[in-house]
Amino acid sequence: MTAARTAFLGILPKRFAERWLENHAPAAWNNDALAKLEKQAHQWVITPADTEGYEKAEVTAGGVDTAELSSKTMECLNVKGLFFIGEVVDITGHLGGFNFQWAWASGAAAGRAL
Repeated sequence: MTAARTAFLGILPKRFAERWLENHAPAAWNNDALAKLEKQAHQWVITPADTEGYEKAEVTAGGVDTAELSSKTMECLNVKGLFFIGEVVDITGHLGGFNFQWAWASGAAAGRAL
């Protein structure tokens, strides 16, 4: 368990890593069980329970560097077939709909490229 905790702490926040291992501890400590643990972590899906609506929607800064993307298709220049859109890209706009517009426009560009 210590080795697994150390590995998870190397890539995840401490409290998250500890809770993950509490809830997903392998039944055995063999290669198959550890491979299953890794697969669970990589395929974990978060489904939001609710939102606070457009009135509370805000933007975060940072994300995928625009220099790494095609400005016409939003496709990653280094990994063909990988697209990034919306606020996952390092684009920041003022509150008031600018970020929603960017999300829709970048999504449309990527969609047309597919």
